[in-house]
Amino acid sequence: IRRINALHRPSFARTTMVICDSEARHTFRVYLPEADRVELVGTFTDWRTRPVPMAREHTGWWSITLSPTILTPGDHDFSYLVNGSHWLADYAASGVKRNGYGGWVSQISVAQNDAVAGRVEFPKRRLNAAA
Repeated sequence: IRRINALHRPSFARTTMVICDSEARHTFRVYLPEADRVELVGTFTDWRTRPVPMAREHTGWWSITLSPTILTPGDHDFSYLVNGSHWLADYAASGVKRNGYGGWVSQISVAQNDAVAGRVEFPKRRLNAAA
């Protein structure tokens, strides 16, 4: 399914990613050197009601870091709004789905405590275990 979805990616999209740090902040990044403006919109911004402007870096990347008070635990849909008119899904996110307008939106699932959820725990080694 992911291979089919990648065919629908606009030609101006280069690379996207979402990173969760140890403080449960999520950084959204997209490489669009030719864009004039990029905003993060989604269910957590009430889509176009409260778009979050992303900061342009000199390398062509755009980024924004959201605190857990903005990106609350739960399942969210989101998209990048490029130059106020092009909707760009993040195909590197947790998933993508069709929206009600025939386009694609990204999905992200935020755990209650993403800082803890990201840890890998191994089973404790049992000594003197009966065979």
